[in-house]
Amino acid sequence: MASGHGNYTRGISYVLLADLLWGTVFFASQIGLTYIGPYSLLFLRFGVASAVIIAAMPFMEKRLRILPELRKGWVWVFGLLYTLGFVLQYVGQDMTTASEATLLANLSPIIIPIFAYAVLKEKVGTFQKLAIAMGLAGLLLVASPRLSVGLSGATGNLLLFLTSVFYALFTVLNKRAPVGALSGSLAIILIVTTISLPIVVVMGGFDAAIISMPPAAWGAVMFLGIACTLVALTSYLKGLSIVPASQAGILFLVQILVGLLLSTMVLGETMSPGQTAGAVLTVAALFIGILRR
Repeated sequence: MASGHGNYTRGISYVLLADLLWGTVFFASQIGLTYIGPYSLLFLRFGVASAVIIAAMPFMEKRLRILPELRKGWVWVFGLLYTLGFVLQYVGQDMTTASEATLLANLSPIIIPIFAYAVLKEKVGTFQKLAIAMGLAGLLLVASPRLSVGLSGATGNLLLFLTSVFYALFTVLNKRAPVGALSGSLAIILIVTTISLPIVVVMGGFDAAIISMPPAAWGAVMFLGIACTLVALTSYLKGLSIVPASQAGILFLVQILVGLLLSTMVLGETMSPGQTAGAVLTVAALFIGILRR
């Protein structure tokens, strides 16, 4: 029993680390999008991560076992889902703001339990239902004042919502056919880089502004590629091998809290009383979701 609780705690820790890092994604991405387009930023982010992996493969392939993962069809399905999610995320964020992207691209906590029930037949207990309801209420309270009413903003918001749908599918299907926590995540990163390259070419090629990007923009790209991609994805898949998909969905709410905190402290945005109440509900949903175990 103690060993089971220990494994669960480690799983929660892995997922939380990933969510904390992913909570900074929208802030760092906003810096990159100031200088280059969404498709170029997507490729650069995963290109940096892939460069590190490729450089390490000659020395660590016997232990990492990345090549066998690349031969699995399911891994390519996960890579395609992940790529589509990121394309929608960056294009949507380019039409809206970092705050809206933080909120709408992280609605997976609401969607994952639905897919988990339909695909995995995971039971949703009383505490789980309460956590989902409180999380939904919190998200609505926090998001409603920030949703754009313009055509461009509305399109961006729709794309960001579809991002959440793809991330929910990625999480649930990974429970159906798990990939290796380390080798699988590294393979997925290489696949996303491979798929995103022709997307960049088809959508107009690389931005000439890449050459003249300031150090701050390159710093954001490096942070996105190493911390938010290599470290976060590996940690998330490791945790997902221990924690139920619906439980991991509740912990996605951490990303929203981190993103809003950065928006408030760094960008100077303020939260209304209703948004503050929504943040409190979100935190409460997190604790209830964890205490369910």
